Amino acid sequence: MKARNSLVFTALTIAILLLFGTGVGYCKWPTKQLNIIVPYGAGGTTDRVVRVLAPFLEKELGVPVVPVNRPGGGSIVGTKAHLINDPSDGSFIVYTIQPYLSGAVVKGAFKLEDFDYFGLNYYSPQGLWVNAKTGKYKTAEDLFKAIQAQPGKIRISVIPNSWSRAAAALLSERLGASIKEIPYEGGGKQRMAVIKKEVDFTVTEIHGTLAAAAEDMACLAVFAKKPVPEVANVPLINDKMKALRMAPLPNISNTRFFLVKPAFRKTYPDRFNMLNTAIEKAFKNPELVEIMKKQKLDISWMSPDETKAEIYESDAVAQKFAQFWK
Repeated sequence: MKARNSLVFTALTIAILLLFGTGVGYCKWPTKQLNIIVPYGAGGTTDRVVRVLAPFLEKELGVPVVPVNRPGGGSIVGTKAHLINDPSDGSFIVYTIQPYLSGAVVKGAFKLEDFDYFGLNYYSPQGLWVNAKTGKYKTAEDLFKAIQAQPGKIRISVIPNSWSRAAAALLSERLGASIKEIPYEGGGKQRMAVIKKEVDFTVTEIHGTLAAAAEDMACLAVFAKKPVPEVANVPLINDKMKALRMAPLPNISNTRFFLVKPAFRKTYPDRFNMLNTAIEKAFKNPELVEIMKKQKLDISWMSPDETKAEIYESDAVAQKFAQFWK
């Protein structure tokens, strides 16, 4: 009897392993593949994070995970296309950034309530960056003096619906001189404009810029309440504002997270929870964490409820400066 029970147990174990797969953390994902929409151009930090994540998530879901770039309009094109055209069965999700989402809301593309949110996994303050090799601007004060001496001549690379436009407008307001905005699609092109000397400076996130262009770009100031460890010797922008007897600037940071149409979570709650758990496990995989560290990208994790609360709080700040996205 014991031998028979042992054989039955062994058979059941083999059947379970065959059903779930020994190398897959969960049941096989119920669609042929998972498409992760990146509503920005290739080469930016958001795109790179998804491409690093994809093979790890494939191991968890047991199906191909395909990054799909849909750039345009500072994330509006790709995000709205998902809302209108993509099915709500879990075959398509979006990986995006705040404040681009709020910028699109300001422009009337959609509402925050049009989506469900989960997996906020990235937080990066903004920095004031210049070309590291020209030596033209060694300090933030050097740049500020140039802006005041040449109104409308000093160029900044900006991305629609990003903090860069708000930062440009706020700096222009504080310094009493206009700054010429040159628009680009995606962080990669925004940074490359500085490297190629197409513009004089930019305002973009700390971690992504360190990962992509640490040798070519120099950070002159940080838009944060306290120093950022990765650039610990870089002064805070509001210390510079205080020294110049100017009003402080708001703290501005990028966050990255996933969004889906609410119908997905309502219709397939088990799939939603399965996907949230699988992505969390993939992001916490020690091998992925190590890859991210080498690229100077810090990865964290928030639950769906925490993610939604963070996004709505950030949106409240963005809406105070809505004129910078119109």
